[in-house]
Amino acid sequence: MEKRRVVITGMGTVNPLGNSVQETWEAVSKGKSGIRRITHFDPEGLGAQIAGEVKDFEPLAHYSDDFRKAAKKLDNFVHYGSKASQEAILQSGLDIAKAPFRTGICIGSGIGGLFVQQQNAGNLALRGFRGVSPMYVPAGISNIAAGFISMEYGIMGPNLSTQTACATANHAMAMGYLMIQAGLLDAVVTGGAEASVYALGVAGFNNMRALSTQYNDTPEKASRPYDKGRDGFVIAEGAGVLVLEDYEHAKKRGAEILAELGSVGMSGDAYDLVVPHPEGVGALYSMEMALEQAGVQAEEVDYINAHGTSTPLGDVAESKAIYKLLKGNEERVHVGSTKSMHGHLLGATAGLEAIICVEAIRHSLVPQNINIENFDTDVALKPETINRKPVEKELNLVLSNSFGFGGHNSTVVLKKFKG
Repeated sequence: MEKRRVVITGMGTVNPLGNSVQETWEAVSKGKSGIRRITHFDPEGLGAQIAGEVKDFEPLAHYSDDFRKAAKKLDNFVHYGSKASQEAILQSGLDIAKAPFRTGICIGSGIGGLFVQQQNAGNLALRGFRGVSPMYVPAGISNIAAGFISMEYGIMGPNLSTQTACATANHAMAMGYLMIQAGLLDAVVTGGAEASVYALGVAGFNNMRALSTQYNDTPEKASRPYDKGRDGFVIAEGAGVLVLEDYEHAKKRGAEILAELGSVGMSGDAYDLVVPHPEGVGALYSMEMALEQAGVQAEEVDYINAHGTSTPLGDVAESKAIYKLLKGNEERVHVGSTKSMHGHLLGATAGLEAIICVEAIRHSLVPQNINIENFDTDVALKPETINRKPVEKELNLVLSNSFGFGGHNSTVVLKKFKG
């Protein structure tokens, strides 16, 4: 039986670069950074005092009157996911009410309601058991974004959530892709949402020495994948949501198709809790699986949006995997990490980066890598492969990688839509 084609008909995002896809792409295409000094709390005393925060966002403004009261009780990651879903569903034009059981949802979060956890833990310490809110669990569990958004839109098909650290949103898209291919669904609202720029989250990553600490006075320069001066990732927040749809279903209703989700790849490092395999073994297999499932060769890849978090070890390990994938043939491919502009949204990152990849395909523009001042020669790729300026070129086949603590590796293949 021929595989069902899966296409993308809607996209929505809230992130440090903008509160819509259009705002985000405008910033990316101009090489702007969304990294600033932390304002959600006073970071004085922390080594890392910068982050990619969502700006000019009113958490409850986009909700209908029917859901605003309930939404007040929920964590910001739900609000980000809800706003991104609203934009994506509106763009798709999908009438969910016509067949509510044929639409599913899979929106994940790497950490979930971190502020709710921080607040209730503090109340427990100060006031004892009675200080813990009865809404603590439902307001903060990672799956509640998917649950609440399903209620907003009457989505009655499979209601799922993934939680695989920074690979979360790619895995959510993988679940949506596979459910459509299996014939379980006609459409899936999928992606990731994260709100972790709070004292508990930043202190945790700071104390494990994972965050950048050398650029507090120049935050726009802090996220610098592939630069010799990189010293850790920049934590960020937001959401990236896509509407995936069976091609025949989308075609029948006359939907605008933005791109095709060609396949997914997944693997595990089985190596370390937080350190990637130094040779990128799992990352390579994830990319190879994705290409094999898509029925294409590595030589056909035009652009790879790398995981590229700006950590000393991670960027090098992934570069080795990409070099092996390309077998040294780098002439026609560009590699880059848009985290240099928006930072690392943890479980929401892959959703945002998939959206950026789709926009890159639609605009025939490879985003630039900002902040490379002294290219790290330990990176296995050629300096010209990792472009420092935007590159205008037709993009037919794009890979987007996301890897997470615990050895979770994920890759999606995004293709220019050709009917």
